[in-house]
Amino acid sequence: MKPLIALAVSIALLVAVWVYLSIGQPALQLIPWIGFVAWATFFAAGGGKAAVTKTLPPAIAGVLLTAATMYGVGHFGGSLASLVVLVALLAFVLVAMASQRHLAYTPAAFLGAATYFGSGGKVDESILFVIASWIVGVAFGFLSEQFGARLTKSPA
Repeated sequence: MKPLIALAVSIALLVAVWVYLSIGQPALQLIPWIGFVAWATFFAAGGGKAAVTKTLPPAIAGVLLTAATMYGVGHFGGSLASLVVLVALLAFVLVAMASQRHLAYTPAAFLGAATYFGSGGKVDESILFVIASWIVGVAFGFLSEQFGARLTKSPA
């Protein structure tokens, strides 16, 4: 099977599993669209095992730092001024943390932040479900790549 078709087949099959888990099993509290963002980020990072370690640490840091930012906004009264100042500081940190090797993939950090904001930006247990959705989404990216590679190999 041609590599692109094999990858398309593997992604299609795993998308079915992801939709079943994230929508069909609401008790898991996985967030469908965040899993897709994470999955795409895995491929944007170049794929393979390296993309897992390149993507997850800055994405999770982005989620956690954004949650801390929103906690700070609430602590300072929730005003527009506090939001503007603290989110600007957050943006600075998300870029500056790229000086650390394991946090250097800045797009993942910003996507982690964006998915946290997009999930409602609440400082509660939902933070864990955003992170879990990232982890499963990146894992599905890795699995789809591996499965696609197996479908590409011709029988010996």
